[in-house]
Amino acid sequence: MTRSDRDPIRTHLGRRRLLAGMTAGAGLAATGLLAGCGSDEPGRDDAAATRNRPFEGETLKVFIYSGSWEQSFRSAFIPAFEAATGATVIADPGWWDSIPKLKASPPDDPAFDLVLTDATQGYPAIREGLFQTIDMDNIPNRERAAASTLDNWVYAENYGVTFPDSAMTLAWNRDLIDFEPSGWADLLREDMAGTLGVYNSFYMSLYTFAAMKVGAAGAPGTAHAEVRNNLDGVLQFARDNRDRVGYWWPTSSDMVLNLAQENAAIGNMHSTDMLPALRERPALAATVPDVDRAYIQLMWVVPAATRRKALAEAAIDFLFRPDMQAAFARGGRMTAQLDVAQRIAADDPLYGQVYPTTAQGVAGIQYYPYEAYFKDWDHIVQVWDQEILRSAG
Repeated sequence: MTRSDRDPIRTHLGRRRLLAGMTAGAGLAATGLLAGCGSDEPGRDDAAATRNRPFEGETLKVFIYSGSWEQSFRSAFIPAFEAATGATVIADPGWWDSIPKLKASPPDDPAFDLVLTDATQGYPAIREGLFQTIDMDNIPNRERAAASTLDNWVYAENYGVTFPDSAMTLAWNRDLIDFEPSGWADLLREDMAGTLGVYNSFYMSLYTFAAMKVGAAGAPGTAHAEVRNNLDGVLQFARDNRDRVGYWWPTSSDMVLNLAQENAAIGNMHSTDMLPALRERPALAATVPDVDRAYIQLMWVVPAATRRKALAEAAIDFLFRPDMQAAFARGGRMTAQLDVAQRIAADDPLYGQVYPTTAQGVAGIQYYPYEAYFKDWDHIVQVWDQEILRSAG
């Protein structure tokens, strides 16, 4: 595997965590450093920019996810950004520890100046006041992304720039099934009973059950609406069909291993981890069905107490440059910049099988139904843990 086998999503936030510009300055956009970088190779267009180096001598502390995120961040982003700005970047990789570290740090010296987080942690932390609003005028490259990926309150209220990551992927072992899966309703086939491998975290798998439910009812493409409008029905459907699951996988690498060892025949997976598995294990196959697609929502946010706000905004803008997007996409991650996605898919057809590469595809990008989840989070957690995952190993 090319990334850590852990997932950056915390799935058991309590309701109390849900309820609950320091330094002005010109960003890179104002200096012209980021304007129109059209090269697909990091750093190729930075020669003139390095003469300016507007943040010479400053240090940017960034929380980043471990695994392939860290690898691409260190190999592509850090060298190019440091050369262009004169700043020093300190990457602090981890998973669920960004918010605890931020809370534990001194008020005048936050642990991070820039944080990569997801909706399950980011939403509550923003509401708790841990992150500040940012100046979107300093991040012009955000507009390169599909509008669908920015259609949420975090971006609308200027708290961060959101973007999609791993897609919910239908994966299987070719040697164990005698049909070509095409949609989530295939998980309800009688011959698949007891053979499913399903992620044990509900933010993804409850949505999988919703997609199965609407598919079986002849209404594929309505899973989001089903979760929003009929959450109790989706939970009951998951209860009724939980025994179809033979393996509740805790990590992506575990699912890949169990598919390969024929302990599971078919199930849901993360696209970011399935892509390398498909290249390494010919017996495995996968698809991201056209309907009821859902993606993890990640976001770049700036801690409230940082004195490096302008530098953090410059870093976000840099990360959305086409060359940076291409570098991360080559590492298996998704880009919502259509032109970049099309270039990557031209060189790597497998990428195009998993991620959208058409205008229609990127316009239809949807995240998991996080806001519907947060409206009844504690109840979902209780039902999921006590009634759906009961006796799960």
